[in-house]
Amino acid sequence: MTNTEGLAYVALFVLSIALLLTSHLILATVAIVPYVLASFKYSFPQKKPSGHNH
Repeated sequence: MTNTEGLAYVALFVLSIALLLTSHLILATVAIVPYVLASFKYSFPQKKPSGHNH
């Protein structure tokens, strides 16, 4: 993860918490989705590309 990615994920996390605290549940859910997807991306071991994909 690069510094920019880390900063983006921290910003999304803070945004989702702020939206939850202000009762914007739908917007908070939308903000949490990329955060959850990113956590899945980094929680599983990365496969090296086989070179067959373009």
